[in-house]
Amino acid sequence: MLVREAAYVPLTIARQYGGVAGLRRRQLRGVNRLLELACTRVPYYRDDPRYARGPLLGLADLAELPVLDKQVLREQPLERMLADGVDPQQCLSFQTSGSTGRRVRILHDQDSHDYHMAACVRRFLATGRYLPTDRLSHIRPFAPPARMFERFGLFRRQVILSHRPMAEIKAELLANRPKVLIGYPVHLRALLRELTPAELARLRRTLRIVMTESELLLPEHRTTFASQFAAPVFDEYSAFEVLNVTYDCRHGRAHLGEDRVYCEIVDERGRPVPDGEQGQVVVTAFLERAMPLLRYSLGDIGRIEPGRCPCGRRFRTLRLTAGRSNDYVTLPSGERLYPDAFLHLAATHPGISECFVHQEAGGLVRLHIVPSDDTASEQVFTTAREKLFTLAGGEFPLEVVRADSVRITQGGKGRFVTSDLVGPSA
Repeated sequence: MLVREAAYVPLTIARQYGGVAGLRRRQLRGVNRLLELACTRVPYYRDDPRYARGPLLGLADLAELPVLDKQVLREQPLERMLADGVDPQQCLSFQTSGSTGRRVRILHDQDSHDYHMAACVRRFLATGRYLPTDRLSHIRPFAPPARMFERFGLFRRQVILSHRPMAEIKAELLANRPKVLIGYPVHLRALLRELTPAELARLRRTLRIVMTESELLLPEHRTTFASQFAAPVFDEYSAFEVLNVTYDCRHGRAHLGEDRVYCEIVDERGRPVPDGEQGQVVVTAFLERAMPLLRYSLGDIGRIEPGRCPCGRRFRTLRLTAGRSNDYVTLPSGERLYPDAFLHLAATHPGISECFVHQEAGGLVRLHIVPSDDTASEQVFTTAREKLFTLAGGEFPLEVVRADSVRITQGGKGRFVTSDLVGPSA
């Protein structure tokens, strides 16, 4: 496993720079192999006539297949999504973050997971600042098992559990003197609020890179992290269902891992939209052999950025734009406000460190504000209301209340928008 993973590393690095035509042919072959596997060996697809077809003639033909969403994974028994003959004990098992209240089990075969792990190396190398011997501190909800190569001082990772008291997190972090700091944006913002000027200065002495993951990273928050930590920021986009999707290069563009995933941006009917237009992110991880997911909707909103990146990589780049596609509040006009609106409010409004929102069944929107300090006045609440009304293009039922912290999901992510609204507009 480790040997195979190491053997894949140079391949994953080289494939970033290959020709586009060859890349598309490789993706088409990979998608067709996955489609054949799904139709012949996976009960869910085998029993659905919509998948009963021959090989795709082009990647555009993939749009003729239905979009698969997380609700299907919640409803289907695990064995109906697994390929015949797959032994779950021989697979890597993951669980989704549980942002909707129920966690879903995902299995990856060992070979595809080894390729994914090899591809993760380029995430670090793409920064142009990382060395495999650098000390790394990772603030996250759970601790994965240590890897064998860490015994030799390579890719060493200190995991600090995010649910621990902030005093303990700070003490461990400062004692490790990391060159690389990784965390969810919500946890890094909390860390910055708690670090004293002396502690921040101490951390800056060794820190060379900040890496974010798992949540929408606004440009304002990227700027804040770069300024406060005095280090460049690199984001990563991934999901347990398909593993890594994008990684940032030093030009700040998020490259799709196109040697193992094919990404589409689609409208509400599941039809692809042109590059540059916003839509739902749909991914097919075509190297998977245990639990294939064809045209899987990640539930996020983004767009493919037109044009080549100056870094020379030939993989397309993706920009997430608004947050989760199913996390929004609905205004009386029928317009929707997505998580980016509330994250932007917290990032730019004086006196607000975080905010999250819940819409009640009758339509009332309750905005929860976490003040940046104890002296935050009612004026902060008033101007926050006015800013949201301006953003929405008019007033709507809104109540602003004080909160102590952001709601965190079972998987450790910040939950910024929830809604119980019922009726046609929902």
